Amino acid sequence: MKLFPQPWRMELSEGEYAFPTDKMPGDLVSFYRQIKARESGIRYTFDPAYAKEAYDLTIDSDGISVSASCDEGLFRASTSVRQLILSGKGQLQYARIQDRPALGRRGYMLDISRGKMPKVETLKLMIDFLASLKYNEFQLYMEGDCFKYAAFPDETAGFDCLTPENIRELDAYCKDRFIDLVPNQNSFGHMYTWLKKPKYHHLGLFEGDETPSTLNPLLPESFEFMKRIYASLLPNFSSEYVNIGLDEAYGLGKFQIEAYCREKGNDVVFMQWLNKLNDHIKATYGKNVMFWADMIYNYPQSYNMVPEGAIALEWGYELIQSQRMTAHAIAYRDADVRYYVCPSVNTHGSFSGRMDVTTFNIRTCAEIATEYGAEGLLLTDWGDGGHAQSWIFSMNPIALGGQYAWNPGKVQDGESFKAEFIRGAEDFVDEFAFEGTKVSRPLYRMANYYLLEPERVHVCTMSAKELTLPLDTTRYAHLFDLKDSGDDFYFDNVTAYVRRVMEDIEKLRLDDVCLREIRLTAQLIELGSEVCKVKLHPESSKREAGELAGLIDRILPEFKALWTIRNYEKGCERFGSMLAARRDELRALAES
Repeated sequence: MKLFPQPWRMELSEGEYAFPTDKMPGDLVSFYRQIKARESGIRYTFDPAYAKEAYDLTIDSDGISVSASCDEGLFRASTSVRQLILSGKGQLQYARIQDRPALGRRGYMLDISRGKMPKVETLKLMIDFLASLKYNEFQLYMEGDCFKYAAFPDETAGFDCLTPENIRELDAYCKDRFIDLVPNQNSFGHMYTWLKKPKYHHLGLFEGDETPSTLNPLLPESFEFMKRIYASLLPNFSSEYVNIGLDEAYGLGKFQIEAYCREKGNDVVFMQWLNKLNDHIKATYGKNVMFWADMIYNYPQSYNMVPEGAIALEWGYELIQSQRMTAHAIAYRDADVRYYVCPSVNTHGSFSGRMDVTTFNIRTCAEIATEYGAEGLLLTDWGDGGHAQSWIFSMNPIALGGQYAWNPGKVQDGESFKAEFIRGAEDFVDEFAFEGTKVSRPLYRMANYYLLEPERVHVCTMSAKELTLPLDTTRYAHLFDLKDSGDDFYFDNVTAYVRRVMEDIEKLRLDDVCLREIRLTAQLIELGSEVCKVKLHPESSKREAGELAGLIDRILPEFKALWTIRNYEKGCERFGSMLAARRDELRALAES
């Protein structure tokens, strides 16, 4: 008998109980309500001795009985009971299950600002998936151009996106599943979408004619601007929390505020802005703020300036960053600062994810969180570079994150990599999303294609990153130069590998849209890999360049068609225009 996330304790005994076929569960919320109304034949009692989400579940000759302290615990138990009934087709082995979450807050954050803006129906499917994994927090990350801000009606007048009514509908939908829908609005860095507009450009930190991405915290107008954003957004959420971002404020200490920061210190200026926003939000909306903590990592004295009740979000998505979290977690604990750990699904910058990094990242974060007193784990899903990746490739990391946040198991022993958790996540996703078709293992393989590339790169793959850069550009920041990466051998292997995995997937029985999304992902990886070869020796690759231009011509309409099935059309042009630019460059090379 399997249950996922795996419970803290499950003792099986001989014998089976047959759940009545006329009471087989429908959707999770309806099933919970039947249990709550005592209409399902499942008995329950409330006992205040249990923690909020803890429950005991007994299956024996008398049927199914649950003990919990409140509705939330009963809902988590209902989630387990429903999974057991459906997976066993009504036949349940006798068992005694004692279960509780390791972390009080178990969240997932989706970027809806830099490409894909899911429709309400899509978000509800995501919420159902989270609820089935016992998540209790969902954040929608916003920068701009993804929500109908009442204070800025002209900015989104020409396209569809989420409305205040949509948010309130989603908030209620989450509440029915005991999930807290938390607003997430960046308020310092990552303000490019706003600051590129002429009317707001002066609010940024910049020099010359460059487009800023960081607000000027010393301008009174910047504070008034954020107040108007909050007034448009926050009243639509019932959560007592709001994530105000503040990560990667790269303008801090530069440009118009350089002298002031030199005098006061970058950390002091950052904390002044954090406290100013916190005080306003607390006084006006009664909410506690969350903030990304990367800007104060190197300033441990800043921890003493964190506002009371604020939650620091410790993020890191790579192997080294995961390992460094221990020192930061100890610092938060010792300074009595509330904090989460924040791993990533790692699909941004790779199309398919990088699953060996992802499993290490999630597992390490969860173990640190439970050992050093984090309040929660927030799994992040970013849209950098136009959000070309399919959500299908986020599902297995989300399932794995649900397991680790609920029950991280024993500390990693250095041998197994907790393979039972990885396999359990795959089995769960295959049942939940693919009607039992075993596709998660091939998806895992596809997501490790980058191991065949000549270099491992921070938060991306070479094939995916090079596709976003002009054809005459081979260097990516300080991280690598394609010219130093050897010959075609490596990328030939990437292409052959992905094609081989895709051959296996094509044999499976899958929903047509899901199969098309996976197929498109494979095509994008292959395209990126082949573009790398053209970049290595453009003069001898004119025929190949023409073929790749033709491939992009076939990809673009499929990319848009799949995009609009699950998402608002706005945002599709971000990645689509980049693909079109590569096509034009490839065609020009072919014709030169």
